Amino acid sequence: MNKKNSIQFTGRAGLLFTDENGMTYRVSSEILASKKYDMVIFTKDIEPIDSNHKFEDKDKEMIISKIFELTKGIKWLVK
Repeated sequence: MNKKNSIQFTGRAGLLFTDENGMTYRVSSEILASKKYDMVIFTKDIEPIDSNHKFEDKDKEMIISKIFELTKGIKWLVK
């Protein structure tokens, strides 16, 4: 059975992203008080939970694109 991607916001800062394989990642993010953006994602602070897998930039880009797809109403800034 193939699972779907999902996001769980953990408050004003941070979120948990689970991919279609059931792997969960901690993603550093914050709500912004800005007219241009709603939230920011910090790419250096994306890490898997319960895994020592080291990410390459392309891995982080894939996770970010999946987060964007799930949150189409949010204007994101990526740092």
